[in-house]
Parts: sequence; structure tokens; C-alpha cells
Amino acid sequence: MELKIGDKIKDNDPRMGKNRVLEIIEILPNGVCAVDGIGKVRRYLLKAIHTDGKERRTGFSLVPNMY
Repeated sequence: MELKIGDKIKDNDPRMGKNRVLEIIEILPNGVCAVDGIGKVRRYLLKAIHTDGKERRTGFSLVPNMY
């Protein structure tokens, strides 16, 4: 699955809790820029974002659209 602007990704690190969800605001050649709930923008590599839906303890997972 390909990432696009507006997609949401969830941090899989158990120390971050279940509520760390970021929104992708820009697609870069080898990563994405995403904004968190307080407005902080960070860059993440594409290889750290998993889109296959499997449970993981590291990286980020694409949040499925509920609509």
C-alpha cells in the first residue's frame, strides 16, 4: 500500500502508549513528514513505516481508515 498525504500512522513503541498517532503532511523521496497531536513536525524514513497490517513493536504502522 502506498502512503499519501492525510494518512495517519501509529507509533508501535509500547513506551509511547496507544494514543501517539501522527498525520502525514508531506511525502519525501525516502520518507515522510508527519505532525503529531501538539503540532510538532518530524521526518520518518519509509523503511520504518509498515503498511502490511501486522502487529509490531518497532517503527510505525498505517492506521486503517474507518470511513
